[in-house]
Amino acid sequence: MKNHSKHLTALELAICTLMLVLLLLISVSSAAEKSLDPSPVNLTPEKLASLDTKKALFTYDSLDRPDPFHPFIDFSQIERSIPTDSTKLLSPLEKYALNQFNLVGIILAGENHNYALVEDPEQIGYTVREGDKIGNLSGQVKEIKSNEVIIEEPYLDIFDKQQIRAISLKLRELDEDTYLLPRIE
Repeated sequence: MKNHSKHLTALELAICTLMLVLLLLISVSSAAEKSLDPSPVNLTPEKLASLDTKKALFTYDSLDRPDPFHPFIDFSQIERSIPTDSTKLLSPLEKYALNQFNLVGIILAGENHNYALVEDPEQIGYTVREGDKIGNLSGQVKEIKSNEVIIEEPYLDIFDKQQIRAISLKLRELDEDTYLLPRIE
């Protein structure tokens, strides 16, 4: 019996632990009730002005750790151009970006014989047909339609996989009256 009185049994230990947890919960809940005092605070204009000037700024000290709030993927560079060979001589059509070209006209002469007239920023005209290179990002004329030229341009996506985007150069909007020649009477 002497040995039994020195050591607490498992049941007595569980009861003591439960009572300790209950006491902690009661003290925490009473402290929370005191902190949530619903009585109004008297704010004077002077106190309000002092509150506006004091702004709490949060700074993250990473200590050479990554910022947990910074996204893993850099969405600012969703699409990147594919690096080209800078030693290669470029044609005049490959010196400018596609958005700098202006589509001036289209000649429809049957399948795979269509031509388009484009102007560069210096207003020099060039004829292009399907398969020609155009633009400084290795674009290639894919299709020439009655009022637009479709150009395919390779790029790298966010996972560094090569993708193809289709860019369209369009003529001005044409209405039915433009197709018809005026009548001579």
